[in-house]
Amino acid sequence: MANPLVALVGRPNVGKSTFFNRVAGRKISITEDRPGVTRDRLYTDAVWRGKNFTMVDTGGIELKSEDVMWKEIA
Repeated sequence: MANPLVALVGRPNVGKSTFFNRVAGRKISITEDRPGVTRDRLYTDAVWRGKNFTMVDTGGIELKSEDVMWKEIA
């Protein structure tokens, strides 16, 4: 049976990648003090309180952005 999938989803620059690295126990995702650094999804297998799962780090969601990429997604 596959591990449960936990996706970290939210606004840009709120600490999703920092949290991802912390739970993973190593630096996998790049972190900076500016939004838009995470563009691709990153996956890792993790264990928390004895539970195995796969965690996904995602880029921030900014629905009202003027960025061309977000306009194309919409």
